[in-house]
Amino acid sequence: MKIDNPQKIEEAEIVVGIPSYNEAKTIGFVVEQVSSGLEKYFPNKKCAIINLDNNSNDGTKEAFFHAQSNIPRIYVSTPNGLKGKGYNFHNLFLMIKKLEAKAGLVFDADLRSIRGDWIKKMATPILDGYDFITPYYIRCKTDATITNHLIYPLTYGLLGYDIRQPIGGDFAFSNKMVKIWLKEEWLETTYQFGIDIFMTMIAILKGMKIAQVNLGSKEHNLSTPKLGPMFFQVVGTFFKIIVDHFDEFKSRTEIIKIPILDEKKLPILANKQPEEGLFRKIFLDNLAGYWPIIKKIVSVPVKEKLEVIYKNKDGQIHSDIWFKIVYDFLLAYKSSKNKPALIHALSCLYYGRIASFFHDNGNLTPEDAEKKVVKRAKLFFKKRDYFLKKLN
Repeated sequence: MKIDNPQKIEEAEIVVGIPSYNEAKTIGFVVEQVSSGLEKYFPNKKCAIINLDNNSNDGTKEAFFHAQSNIPRIYVSTPNGLKGKGYNFHNLFLMIKKLEAKAGLVFDADLRSIRGDWIKKMATPILDGYDFITPYYIRCKTDATITNHLIYPLTYGLLGYDIRQPIGGDFAFSNKMVKIWLKEEWLETTYQFGIDIFMTMIAILKGMKIAQVNLGSKEHNLSTPKLGPMFFQVVGTFFKIIVDHFDEFKSRTEIIKIPILDEKKLPILANKQPEEGLFRKIFLDNLAGYWPIIKKIVSVPVKEKLEVIYKNKDGQIHSDIWFKIVYDFLLAYKSSKNKPALIHALSCLYYGRIASFFHDNGNLTPEDAEKKVVKRAKLFFKKRDYFLKKLN
């Protein structure tokens, strides 16, 4: 860990972290909004803004320090060649511990929708006794596809926790939570994009005091170019934690509602047409390669429907088989001798599921698409016996 601390900051009550890799174009705006929020709402608190970087080569560090801010700043970087969002978070946790901060916040470096009041909304609950805060916001329907179609449905349907953005990227947390995370086992995928679900799952499993905070809407750079590795790292981390804790959730009979602080109403977003063709092409281009794995994992009725798609190079993966696919793969993961291949095979079907969702709902407004996503999550809960009976 390389540290540049020009103002010799040795302690802080509130620390805001901004993880980055080549975010010179956008990080300045995030710094300025964070700074305005800290200055306005916490003028009597010792605060610090930390850029957690992966040794960017596009001037991210310079953009971070040149942004307009009266809040002290620290730049921290992984060594050259060591990249991963989780490595940045790990460095943030170590810095929070070192500075003995009471509250930690983290925001994506490419946010365009962040405003100063986000700082108040996220930090205040932590200072008032909460341990972990996740965001609650409306997102473009072309965004958050891993969240919408796998992570949220499983968190809701199997674990029984209604947390809308388990991997939202923007979080707040207590120093107690930081110490717990640092003591847990970190997988290689946790040091990558698996960090968000790791944080949320540990908070759930440890029985921490959790809430969601309404931030309005999230607008940032879409993750489509990174979806392949992101899916593998997020789902790999998630499945491992679930498998290790089957006994702690299989008796769940009702949904635990995580409170939403502030109002629940979300703003209206502009409608955008999704790229169904891109997702369908990736799905169909890779289906033959993964078919030998897929046909061994899914149940017979699911295999029969997928075989039609496989032979005709066309068709939809509707919600009535998607929940079975996810549960079949999760169950197979437990005893699989080649877990990476299993996750990659599931990612192929995930692309097919996204294409099908966009095909059926592409003309819906983001608000109506959101209702569909929530309805599908409830289906995962309603049909969780499909998984539990096989587990038993």
